[in-house]
Amino acid sequence: MALAVIGVTAYAVLGDGADDRAGRVDRVSNSGVAVHSKGYELVAPASVGAFTKSSPGSAPAELNAEQQKGAERIGVRNARAVSGIYNGPGPEAGDPGKVGGRRLSFDGLYGDIADPAAALDRYLAQVGEKGFKGDGKKRGLVMEPAGSATAVEPAGFEGALMKCQDMKVIHHTSAGSPKESAADFRVPVCAWADYSTLGGANVFELAQAVTGGEGASREEAAAVTAELFRTARRKS
Repeated sequence: MALAVIGVTAYAVLGDGADDRAGRVDRVSNSGVAVHSKGYELVAPASVGAFTKSSPGSAPAELNAEQQKGAERIGVRNARAVSGIYNGPGPEAGDPGKVGGRRLSFDGLYGDIADPAAALDRYLAQVGEKGFKGDGKKRGLVMEPAGSATAVEPAGFEGALMKCQDMKVIHHTSAGSPKESAADFRVPVCAWADYSTLGGANVFELAQAVTGGEGASREEAAAVTAELFRTARRKS
């Protein structure tokens, strides 16, 4: 089922070949990053606004040697990773995961980030290159960037940088798509970076796997990502 692979993940961008494709995204400086943002860790909070965690999620985890190298290429040294999947209100009470509701995926890295602006650019560029979890082709899906990543400043978000990138999810029936009638759809991915944390999130309309279409807007995804920024960071 296509729903199982929708979710940007830090691990997907940590493999071999991560490089700097920052020229494809809207450049920003570190002037908006708070100096006191150093020394924070990330957790997967129990809830994010109207979204509630659908599984325990991952506790902060050490990366293997290859993943550490990938994190360093992005710009995060001494990195650890965390993730969580969240369900939004669904069309049926008591069943938020029912098709028709929303799902939020969160993945983050924390450690030492000398240049948050560059790390954010590299992270989103790699999402555009590698897509979501894996390459998706074995499940009949191909993910590609739609347009460019742009800087956003949602209400209440300060002390860090945030950008959003639309991703287009394309079904290829010849590649083993689970349903011949499945339609293409778009998912907004937003991410933030400061001097110790880098978090990525996307909001996915579950019905999109069948009906296709636009789904959540960048503005909605940015607002949820800002809430994650406020609730997922902990001073170490």
